[in-house]
Amino acid sequence: MGSRREQIERGWILVSIAYGGLRAALVWKFLHKYGVNPYIFGVIEFVSAAIYGKSSAQVVGAVVDGAWVRLRKWLPIAAFSYFAPDGYVFLSAGHLPSDMLAILISVVAVTLALTGVGMFAQVRRGRRVS
Repeated sequence: MGSRREQIERGWILVSIAYGGLRAALVWKFLHKYGVNPYIFGVIEFVSAAIYGKSSAQVVGAVVDGAWVRLRKWLPIAAFSYFAPDGYVFLSAGHLPSDMLAILISVVAVTLALTGVGMFAQVRRGRRVS
């Protein structure tokens, strides 16, 4: 992997972890009263964020390179690490008010869409450079 890709990968990991910190703070503030343990969520979030940062960078690189075998290895890891913290929230939360549930689902949907757009843009940039 070239040094540019390594820098992008490290940046993606750092952004993922920083975003995880924001999410952990929001869970602490808003969801602990519904049964979500903020400590467990924090561990899941930060471990998943680091794994997601690495795996999503590998997914983008595999698509840019046309390395479909590598993509098949990293895509499930990226998907699982992306959804693990949200899965914990939905499984551990007790009864959530309908407006809170709507907000959570909306946040998951919006961040998923933004992540897809970001990865698509990275692939396009990578293909132009290659």
